[in-house]
Amino acid sequence: MVKYRTRPGIVLTDICGENILVAASSLTNLCPYVTQINEPSAFLWKQLEKGADTEQLIAAVEAEFEVDDREALRTVIEDFIKQMAGLNYLLSDEQKG
Repeated sequence: MVKYRTRPGIVLTDICGENILVAASSLTNLCPYVTQINEPSAFLWKQLEKGADTEQLIAAVEAEFEVDDREALRTVIEDFIKQMAGLNYLLSDEQKG
């Protein structure tokens, strides 16, 4: 299983109550400068900043939110990771930052 980590230079911030990922200007050729994410995605992002892998993300979400379907949760988390990796906000353990 590939493990992902947040790309250095991407910062999660709150602007007027909205969760925003902001890329340092040096990264604008690699990823979007600004992306808005929802509260559960911000929670996942914070866990990824701590180095969580997929199993740890699942456990953290189960502890924080009421979740009835673990496999559906896994799919949602994997989709989030794919989306963030697709935007180049995440690096796999095979990539250098």
